[in-house]
Amino acid sequence: MRKIILLAALIVSAVRADAQDKETERLQLEIKNHPEADTVRVNRLNELANTGVIAQPEEVEKLATEAMAISRKLGYTAGEAYSMMGFARVKNMRGDKQGSLVLLLQADSIAQKAGDPDLLVNSALRLTFATPQNNNKQALAYAEKAEALAQKSGNKRLLARSQATIASLYMNSLSNYSKGIEYSMKAIAAGEEADCLPCLANSWNNIAMIYNILGDQDKSLLYYQKAFEANKKLGNKNLKNNLLVNIGERYRLMGKYKEAIESYKESLKEQTNPSSVELLQSNLADVYVRLDSLTPAFEYGLTALASAQKINDIEGVAWIDGVLSRAYLKKQMPDSALYYAMKGLELAKQTSTIEFMRDNADALAKAYAFKNDFKNAYLYNGLYVRYRDSMVNATVTNKSSLLEYNYNLAKKQGEIAALSQQKKSQQNFLISVSVVLLLILITAVALLRNNRQKQKALAKLKQAQAQLVQSEKMASLGELTAGIAHEIQNPLNFVNNFSEVNKELIDEMHQEISQGNMEEVKLIATSIKENEEKINHHGKRADAIVKGMLQHSRSGSIIKEPADINRLADEYLRLSYHGLRAKDKSFNATMNTGFDKSIGNINIVPQDIGRVILNLITNAFYAVTEKKKNVADEVSGDKYAPTVWVSTKKLADKVLISVKDNGDGIPQKIVDKIFQPFFTTKPTGQGTGLGLSLSYDIIKAHGGEIKVETKEGQGTEFIIQLPTA
Repeated sequence: MRKIILLAALIVSAVRADAQDKETERLQLEIKNHPEADTVRVNRLNELANTGVIAQPEEVEKLATEAMAISRKLGYTAGEAYSMMGFARVKNMRGDKQGSLVLLLQADSIAQKAGDPDLLVNSALRLTFATPQNNNKQALAYAEKAEALAQKSGNKRLLARSQATIASLYMNSLSNYSKGIEYSMKAIAAGEEADCLPCLANSWNNIAMIYNILGDQDKSLLYYQKAFEANKKLGNKNLKNNLLVNIGERYRLMGKYKEAIESYKESLKEQTNPSSVELLQSNLADVYVRLDSLTPAFEYGLTALASAQKINDIEGVAWIDGVLSRAYLKKQMPDSALYYAMKGLELAKQTSTIEFMRDNADALAKAYAFKNDFKNAYLYNGLYVRYRDSMVNATVTNKSSLLEYNYNLAKKQGEIAALSQQKKSQQNFLISVSVVLLLILITAVALLRNNRQKQKALAKLKQAQAQLVQSEKMASLGELTAGIAHEIQNPLNFVNNFSEVNKELIDEMHQEISQGNMEEVKLIATSIKENEEKINHHGKRADAIVKGMLQHSRSGSIIKEPADINRLADEYLRLSYHGLRAKDKSFNATMNTGFDKSIGNINIVPQDIGRVILNLITNAFYAVTEKKKNVADEVSGDKYAPTVWVSTKKLADKVLISVKDNGDGIPQKIVDKIFQPFFTTKPTGQGTGLGLSLSYDIIKAHGGEIKVETKEGQGTEFIIQLPTA
């Protein structure tokens, strides 16, 4: 689902947290009843000028002008600074953002001279939102300055507002959700103490978004409703409407379609923004399609489509096209369904919106299946599965970065602040364990769900699959795409592994710096640099793989160059071993090499042969690791030593490359299948079945051969024969 409303809610709640109709009426009445030109009148004029409800720049300018005149006459420095903020707001309302920033900097300078703690906090907060969007670090620096000043002054209300602002910056501008939830928790604690409803509404809104990312719609709904209740007292209509949309979306995802429709329609009554209206109409269309209520589905869907096209919302059109496609298919009009889904898929590709690429690919697969065009149905179902799995992987990554803070959500901010350093260390340990366990659970559930969906899809297309020969199957899936995806996985694994090691080293470096152990810091820095060089090396290798495969697909030929096969084999053996060690500290195996130094250089495509060697070595390490696990509980378990041998030998006009292991070997009944595309003995999700198939093709393209010798229970040896000329 699109995120426009959520982002708008956060911006409104952060910038216009005090925009209350009742507060405005109070200030206007106090100004009317207090005509004396004193500091009391100045303060009321400035409060009214800086509230978000006054929407006319002329009115704000009038208020700020009077406040400025009285302040200068009285020598009231704080009043002058606040009136300068009012003039800055006028500039911003008229589109002069640079002029607004200049005035705010002047106000901040006056505030520094005045030394008023609350004035300094408000000045820093204003600068936070006036800072250009491409300078997020500067905006964060202003917000953190406001927080520090509020803590120093003891003003809990300003502290809560500062922390809520920091949370919004982390979550929206910097995409750091863990920090976002951390500061939302702080803002809630301070907001409850200060009875600051705007702060609480904003922070509850932020936490609701986090639970939405985690997929816990029940808790997400709970916190959106908390924010909604708080906003009832505030009277912020924009925030109310945006929260209604988010509440409706939670109901939709929970399958409570009646409640979702009620929330969407209530928000639609008062929406004036064209983008928000279009989004609500499209959401209603989607819910009605799910309810098989096609008349209102088409009514809202076509209206939303016209609105999206009018405001040139390409992403919105892609989403609505998918909704209409599903509606037409339910109406048994597959040609119309194909038309909208095809158009939606192309637009989603333009905006790189993978969610809508997934939905429209799924709609195309189902429409083609309805027309008994099983070849195209199979093709688009493959695309759907690929897009869906990509989203699942991204979701798991996001969840793993956020799970650490789930533990903190159950704690009150006051209790956390009171913990000693020792207890914090204990908490970090418990959090780490929880993260690992929860991540394993989430991944298992995601894989199980994927497996079931794949089985269901394959069952529907079983008849079509039986009619396709191997060449058609390869064409449907996209042979080149699958090859590239598989082959770049190994260098990407190295990049990910060494990146994770560097993160741990950086944490260690911070600890050593704080303790003043500079020699240890230098050693850690050297390790980080070495790992960065490895990351750079494998990044370039992934780039070379992609370029090489694309070049191969265009020309159908390969360009060979002289290369040292011994160096190549040794390099990939070491890199494979250390890469696996970086990922899993418990991994261990003995490596034996035997290289024939008389070979010299031979003409090959180094990156292609390197990929073959790396694939065979990785498979060998996998085989011995699995055997080690299987014998761990046996009496002889301690006697088994996982070992991998890599050797080369020159024979007349040939060079032999051998990769051997002492794993469990390959069962004879499947030896003839191991070079077939998509055949794998690894568990679901750990292998594509393309590694040996692609290795076979590469060796054949070099005019060589690849053979396998294996004995069950003893091990396997792969032998590559390459011509020397």
